[in-house]
Amino acid sequence: MSEKRVKYLDLAGGILIIWIIIFHAINGCKVFGEVDARVALPFLTFSMPWFFYKSGMLFKAGAGVKRDVTKLLIPFLKWSAIGYIIYLVVLAVGGNLSVQTAVTDVANTFYIYGYIPVNVPAWFVLSLFFVRVIARYLIKWAVPPVVCIVAGIAFGYGFHLLANPHLPFYLANIVMGIAFFMVGYRFGRYESKRWLMTLCLAGYVAFIVLGPSIVGHHRNILLQGEYLLWPLFGYCGIITFNNLCRWVDGMLSRSALRNLRPISFIGANTMSVLIAHAFIYFPIQKLSPLTPWQNVGLIFLGYVLLLTPILLRKRVKK
Repeated sequence: MSEKRVKYLDLAGGILIIWIIIFHAINGCKVFGEVDARVALPFLTFSMPWFFYKSGMLFKAGAGVKRDVTKLLIPFLKWSAIGYIIYLVVLAVGGNLSVQTAVTDVANTFYIYGYIPVNVPAWFVLSLFFVRVIARYLIKWAVPPVVCIVAGIAFGYGFHLLANPHLPFYLANIVMGIAFFMVGYRFGRYESKRWLMTLCLAGYVAFIVLGPSIVGHHRNILLQGEYLLWPLFGYCGIITFNNLCRWVDGMLSRSALRNLRPISFIGANTMSVLIAHAFIYFPIQKLSPLTPWQNVGLIFLGYVLLLTPILLRKRVKK
């Protein structure tokens, strides 16, 4: 969301958005049965907190809410409209088109989940919009970032304990988003400090070996471990991963590959990839009669056929 690109963050964002679209395919197709893919493959489960952290790390208060509306809210509305059209087509093909499914169910889904059907990943765009708007005022009112972090985690934990299925999920993912945003805003400048790198690497490895605490950020659902350890695991993962990408980016900058960085380019256009990939996996998961791995392969093929032209078009425009 920043005007100035940070190359190692683009590399990190590219890797994480690729993981997210892979996760949506293998998890939706139930490749691991009833086991969530984030539990089976826990190594990058800090991916969603990372995007809030990065937004806070690069945050500039001077741009104003108008920029957030332009960069986040308007794209959310545009892509949601496209997703809704695809959803209606899927309903019609399946013979399920009715006022209940096309209007009432959609309204209920948006109220609880914060997205329009098909466009599931768009929840993040809307939540990030509110996180940034709220953060602007918190910073303007000089509320200490540490207070925001503690309060965000406390509220997120409270929503977890409450476990009220009638409360919108975005209440919890926004307060946790503010927590990670403020971590990036206040402490992002220190992530390359050697002592912090060492501590976070040790913490990340310890979590992976002993068992990480994992929470699904969107629904604020505890998937494994202890809820209050999840922010710590996420932070250790973020710092370790960012410094690894900083080192890799430095190596690439000194090599013949410095001008050939497709993953970094993807990382510079994460919103398009995040939202558009749902147009592939949702219809296949709903309509395909194939086996889980066959569906995953079909989804991957769809990703290539849809996302490649979108990214190439953006590259030409730039």
